[in-house]
Amino acid sequence: MSRKCSHCGVTILDNTEKCPLCNGILDAGENGVDRYPDIVHKARKLGVVLRILMAAWVAISAICGLVNYYTYDGVLWSAIVSISIFYVLFMLYLMTYTNVGYLGRIFASVIMGVVLVVSIDVVNGFAGWSVDYVLPGGLFAIDIAIMVVRFVNYKNWQSYMYTEFLVVLLGLIPIILINMGLVHHPRVSVAAVFTSVLLFIVTLIIGGRAARSELKRRFHI
Repeated sequence: MSRKCSHCGVTILDNTEKCPLCNGILDAGENGVDRYPDIVHKARKLGVVLRILMAAWVAISAICGLVNYYTYDGVLWSAIVSISIFYVLFMLYLMTYTNVGYLGRIFASVIMGVVLVVSIDVVNGFAGWSVDYVLPGGLFAIDIAIMVVRFVNYKNWQSYMYTEFLVVLLGLIPIILINMGLVHHPRVSVAAVFTSVLLFIVTLIIGGRAARSELKRRFHI
């Protein structure tokens, strides 16, 4: 297919990438063929698929809830099914439909995983194992992910301070649960919160002005 140079008007008949007259680069639009992926069309298709899956989730949850209601034996298994399917849909959305970075995806997936496990524990009568071990384990997992990603992408280490700060805030949850008497083995939770706070403080001290500037930029102060 022939292509026409937009700079000098020469018609190109072969597959060369440059205009032989002005040496200009021939882009995709000049031969009528789009070399670049249709991002908008792809996003729309993914959006349609996601909406279909969400509708299926609502339908399955409603059917399971109805069956659970008429066959109730003391266990709300329909809630577990509904929450589990929602977690799978959330992970699909997170992995295919967003521009979130690796650390953001890890953070969101861990948090949603903890919410899923705690919900299962609550539905089954709340034995407390979810807040005793899974919740602090999630904090440990995010702290480890932060250190690994920071080591790999050390040139942009300061960009992960915002996530560290969020983990410190999340550390308030196990502290509150301990004070409410819902945590039976507080040592694990205290260790997780201590690790998160220590990691943030060490980063703030070592980072110096760059770390403080990143926090000011993030929180607009």
